[in-house]
Amino acid sequence: MITTNDVGGEREKIVDAAIRCFQRYGPQRTSMNDIADEAGISRRTLYRQFDDRPALVAEILDRRLSELHASVVAHLATYDDIEAALIEGSLFSVEAGESDDLVAEIVRHEHAGTPERFLLRVNDSIAARVLESWSVVLGHGRAQGRVRTGLSNTRAVELIMTVHTVALLRDDLGRDGRRALFRDLLVAAVLNPPD
Repeated sequence: MITTNDVGGEREKIVDAAIRCFQRYGPQRTSMNDIADEAGISRRTLYRQFDDRPALVAEILDRRLSELHASVVAHLATYDDIEAALIEGSLFSVEAGESDDLVAEIVRHEHAGTPERFLLRVNDSIAARVLESWSVVLGHGRAQGRVRTGLSNTRAVELIMTVHTVALLRDDLGRDGRRALFRDLLVAAVLNPPD
């Protein structure tokens, strides 16, 4: 849970300090004391802004992923075929997430499964961006009668986010393995079966 009493931009200062510490020491070796010291605040002040470490990590991931949003939207706009978008657009999205070294480091190494819980739950701000990213593609697919009947855009986005998270966590798959994952899971879940 994140608190909302942000006096004098403390939240921004804390997030910036945490990012510097994560980059310097690695997320798994950075303590809340390190972050408070880097921000020049007390631990008590840090905990007034973020109830716990998972809330701070979630804020960092949310901000970093929002920065990648524009490139994903632009890439998805290049697809007329929804199946190609689900496979190749998904591959682009996952690789864009991995290209951010801090996001990749957090996802791979943060303790207690925090990133997995963050990525797998339906975070409202992330879900809204993913919905915006995929709405045009889903709209084209619906117009062509290819999107599964009764599948809402919201549910399609939940499926897309979940499969993307699995692909991020399964960095052993490689590009072809990820394409197969997207084909087997996303294409089958989102599109009407072929006649």
